[in-house]
Amino acid sequence: MIKIKYSFLLLISFFSSCSSIKCNDFKKGSFIVPSDTEGTTPYRIIRNDTLQTEIDSEGTKRYSKLKWINDCSYTIFYDGNKKPLTDFQKEVNNVGGIIVKVTKIEGNCFYYTSNIKGDPPSKRIDGVMCKE
Repeated sequence: MIKIKYSFLLLISFFSSCSSIKCNDFKKGSFIVPSDTEGTTPYRIIRNDTLQTEIDSEGTKRYSKLKWINDCSYTIFYDGNKKPLTDFQKEVNNVGGIIVKVTKIEGNCFYYTSNIKGDPPSKRIDGVMCKE
């Protein structure tokens, strides 16, 4: 009887862990960023693991390359091959990009912190990104 109870508990824990969302689930797809601590307007992100397109509320597109540090952290570099970079975007790339770390996952959303690399690093920006 005890073996049956342990087997049942093991199965329940296995299936519950299989259905939970992990950082890897946010590497590809379409996402909405409703806002961040900088007060930006909502924007959309389309991502395919190493490339990302951001589309703001006015339809302006920004193209980026992602370099994954681990499953829950990545660096963003602006892509000058698709559109000329602003001076700010060039400077971000020159200092090593923007480091983004997933801090929490809830439902279809993840919460993150981000900093521009450099000496000294930029102030931290917190936000949330939700899978569409």
